Amino acid sequence: MLVFILPILFATFVSGTTYITTNPHMNTPVFEERPLSQQLEMVDLLDLSDRPRRQAVPNTYNSASKFLLEVYNEINEDQEPQEVLHQRHKRSLDDDILISAEDRQEIASCNSILTFSSSQKQDLNNELDLHVTFNTNDVPMELSLMHAILRIYKEPSTEERSNNLTVSIYRRLYRSQDAPYRILHSVNTTAQFKGWLEFNFTQTLRAWLLNKNIQQRHELRISIGDSQLSALGAGLVPPQGSRSNLEPFIVGYFSGPELLVKIQKLRFKRELQKRKVGAPMRLPPPPAFKPPHSCERLNFTVDFKQLHLHNDVIAPNKFEAYFCGGGCNFPLGNKMNATNHAIVQTLMHLKQPHLPKPCCVPTVLGSITILRHINEDIFDLTKYQKAVAKECGCH
Repeated sequence: MLVFILPILFATFVSGTTYITTNPHMNTPVFEERPLSQQLEMVDLLDLSDRPRRQAVPNTYNSASKFLLEVYNEINEDQEPQEVLHQRHKRSLDDDILISAEDRQEIASCNSILTFSSSQKQDLNNELDLHVTFNTNDVPMELSLMHAILRIYKEPSTEERSNNLTVSIYRRLYRSQDAPYRILHSVNTTAQFKGWLEFNFTQTLRAWLLNKNIQQRHELRISIGDSQLSALGAGLVPPQGSRSNLEPFIVGYFSGPELLVKIQKLRFKRELQKRKVGAPMRLPPPPAFKPPHSCERLNFTVDFKQLHLHNDVIAPNKFEAYFCGGGCNFPLGNKMNATNHAIVQTLMHLKQPHLPKPCCVPTVLGSITILRHINEDIFDLTKYQKAVAKECGCH
């Protein structure tokens, strides 16, 4: 039932858009130019409209955003030519923003991925250690954390010491500056190792999300087992003001509510707004729409720049929210992808017109992937599975 909700909504929100049909000889749908309310309906449905509009171009140069850009590009690889894929994979290797096999398993099993960028905190009491902070505010409450990873990039050590090193992560137990630290995880590495060190961060991130504090950031201390070797001397890359693509970041894999739940929340919110305002506003009549004679796929374009959301949504710039329209009339042609049942039902309708004809519905469904900012430190990639009509047919 859920897989047909978006195509049905697209068929409802059809004004203010451009229709593209695959048959050049067919009469194009008739519609009136109206405001962008139908595109805004879709943006509201995808949870992209509640936050204030961002005035500046988003920063996509740090490791947290670049990782999600790589994930976004890999998810949408089937839409890219081979030469683009080759350049993208080469850049991924050069930048050391790699997606591991474990990442791909998590990506396949979740519908939201959030990355958290880091900032450096100076600690004069212990200059050997690296202190980093994270902001976990503004994460939607309906998201449920499945798995999280802390990633720290290591360059070859600049000091000649023992080849074997231990990198340990400590968490401050309380908000107080003089509160003690508790060790979370340790990873053994070598002085000449170059690449990402990974720490399971699921329990810690879950605790942070349950204890939000707008005034303060969460702090970690990163230490080297050798008491005479600093974290920087060991090659650990700290957060940088210029936003390096090798700075520490957290990846969180989340599961979220189904689209049907979001639709119900949207309806509930609108009912509350109507009660506050009083009498509901009279909306203009829907535009005249003449569907094509035979079943086919039509376009419904959502353009984030047109909606002034291009500084909030990193990718894509726009997407096609296809829907299926047109009749399933006898005889059913090959391009209608009719099932045998649809053919039988068409013949039954011809003999007994009170019986319904087959319906033009999606036969192959695709997904929508949206990459956006939640705030200056958090990036969100959300997948909406089976939300786009890739092919239409009579069923």
